Amino acid sequence: MGGIEDGVITVPGEMTCAEVEAAARPWLFASDRPDLTVRAWIDRGGGDLLWDFLGPTRAQVLGIAAELRDGRLVRFGGKVVKNVAGYDLARAFVGAHGELGKVVEAHLRVRPPPRGWRAAVRRSTGRDEALQGPGSAVWTGDTWRFLRNGEETPCGYEEHDPLAARGELRRGWRSVRSFRATGEGVLLAAVGVVGSGEEGATDRGPLWSRLKEAFASAR
Repeated sequence: MGGIEDGVITVPGEMTCAEVEAAARPWLFASDRPDLTVRAWIDRGGGDLLWDFLGPTRAQVLGIAAELRDGRLVRFGGKVVKNVAGYDLARAFVGAHGELGKVVEAHLRVRPPPRGWRAAVRRSTGRDEALQGPGSAVWTGDTWRFLRNGEETPCGYEEHDPLAARGELRRGWRSVRSFRATGEGVLLAAVGVVGSGEEGATDRGPLWSRLKEAFASAR
């Protein structure tokens, strides 16, 4: 594993997301499941409590090396943010559940902590509280807010270190998917609404089918 270069860290697929977080500090890496390997995290294509600050999984995977079913090693993407013209095959592996190949290495985008950011909590609130006010809000029976520089802490909230708050919240966090209906106990209200629950398989359309056929034919 190399160090951070221009906001990118290169890690092996079997490394855990917790180890990536530790290696990246003080830069930030967003993974909803620290216990998973980078390979499993990419295969799932989940989200994170800091989605609004750091972006979804797809935005953090800049390049990969993958082993195809016939044993060949292929590389897609690279170590810079803008590195692809046309369809980005590296990001096609995000959420593919290993169907396209086995990720053995990944170039991941990490970011410096937002200036002046902080967390704040208001205990024993209703879900409506999470949908009002500044920042990104997570509801668990309490309302937690992740606030940027310039966003005032609302009245009745107690401030916390944002990484400590994230660690406390995601102990019971299983996965994240975009959806508009509330439910299942955890809600993130920001640019979009994100909640807890496993993301089921979806019909990815004809392009996905052609990709699967192309990679499968390499056997």
